[in-house]
Amino acid sequence: MIEGWLDRLSRRWARPEDPMQPVAFPAELRSCHAHIAFDATFELWWKGNDETAIWTTRQRVTEWADQVTAQYCVTQAGNAENEINSRNPYGARVQLVAGPQARLAAEAILDIDRQTALERVKQQAELERIRYLRESVYSRPDVARSYWLYHHPDRPEELLTIRFEEIAEKFGNVGESRSLVIAKLIGDFLGRLEDGERRYLIEQLGQIFSSYDRPDLAERLEDS
Repeated sequence: MIEGWLDRLSRRWARPEDPMQPVAFPAELRSCHAHIAFDATFELWWKGNDETAIWTTRQRVTEWADQVTAQYCVTQAGNAENEINSRNPYGARVQLVAGPQARLAAEAILDIDRQTALERVKQQAELERIRYLRESVYSRPDVARSYWLYHHPDRPEELLTIRFEEIAEKFGNVGESRSLVIAKLIGDFLGRLEDGERRYLIEQLGQIFSSYDRPDLAERLEDS
């Protein structure tokens, strides 16, 4: 009887557990572009008043989220927010926004990147065209004449005034293709070998051709 009364009394005077309380705090998180950041608002549910523990958790959440947002542009705030909220190991929720100035700066950078990439493609295409003209057109007088006449069909009389042989000579001296340069190097090397050494090297080359499924080249090498 007395024990039951004491139990009821202890329950009446027992201190209730602290309820879960929301803890909200702002933070600035990196984006993939330097000096352009997300504005973030975090919300944690916390029990108790341990300020040190709360601060430590806030710091860990912020550092973890900062690593995620550093992979995104501020124009992708929704995607970055979804990744943080779906993967967050600390149970926090985040809302990401990007101010107008941050978005304008990011869009300007993206536009510059697009223009740079386009210009790089144009330059590469121009270099390829120049290389083609140098190696396959202007270095061969007959091809150069046909090429010129194809692009100027209304001016055939000028064909006789252009010195294609001189043009080809200049391009041949300066613009030899890489494969031609390598072939000349191999030819020079073979020319300096003794007969036995040259024969041995040619046999080795024949085996290499055969190993690359080119027995026809190996046969041509033997016949040469």
